[in-house]
Amino acid sequence: MAIGIGLSPSIEANITEAARLCALLGEKLFLIHVEALNSQSCSTVADIVAKLANTKVLADISYEVCFEQGDISESIIKVCEARKVDLLLAGALPREGLLRYYMGSVARQLVRKSSFSILLLTNPRLFPKAYSKIVVTGNKHPKTSDTIEKTIQVAEALGARKLSIVDEVIPDKNTKRAANNKELERCNRWRDIIEQREAHRLNLTLAQLDQPNLEIETKVVLGKPGYSIGHFTQSSRAELLVLNSPDTKLGFMDRVFTHDLEYILSELPSDLLFIHSHSI
Repeated sequence: MAIGIGLSPSIEANITEAARLCALLGEKLFLIHVEALNSQSCSTVADIVAKLANTKVLADISYEVCFEQGDISESIIKVCEARKVDLLLAGALPREGLLRYYMGSVARQLVRKSSFSILLLTNPRLFPKAYSKIVVTGNKHPKTSDTIEKTIQVAEALGARKLSIVDEVIPDKNTKRAANNKELERCNRWRDIIEQREAHRLNLTLAQLDQPNLEIETKVVLGKPGYSIGHFTQSSRAELLVLNSPDTKLGFMDRVFTHDLEYILSELPSDLLFIHSHSI
């Protein structure tokens, strides 16, 4: 595992969260700090890590501090690939302003460019809170079954008590608003058919996996991809949302003409984990 750390008010909380997760999920933690030219931030970061090393935060795990210079996202990715990291942790703003949205945060760039799983931390704590509710995508996609299987493994390792598998279905003309009672009845029938079909698919997927020791529910929601699962995560007060990794590297046009992933990245409903099929 690895985490990108910078000189921010949340640096100690980020390292504390990473150490807790590494103790549960990983074997070694790489602390990656990218220093800007003509900066003295490395010495400050080293002092903070040394202070945490003298506490129980880093006492029970194996870790290594990596200091780099250059572009932040590219440097972090270079270290992760060289160290064969499976999971990268990064701090992220729950909601970004317009300027940051179009210029791009480090977290966004990492999601686009990486070839490993990434966990975005929205609210790191010095005294971390365990995940109790987790939401994972159930969308019809070749990656989904593997994502669900790995999410179950993560949920059990983290001691979560409930997992919600959410399938987002884009409404079509047969399920949109009706102008009269007759059309309303027809729309409701179509919604029932779609929900039953998708629920059956999710149940077949679950039947092929080892049954975990946690509560699992399946949910089919009709709505805009990205927005719908984000809203469900927020309304259910889940602490973690798990999605498939992007199929392609997203570019500027994906942000102008909003991609479903951009709804999630622009307003994070919780901590967010992107799973690559070969990772974790």
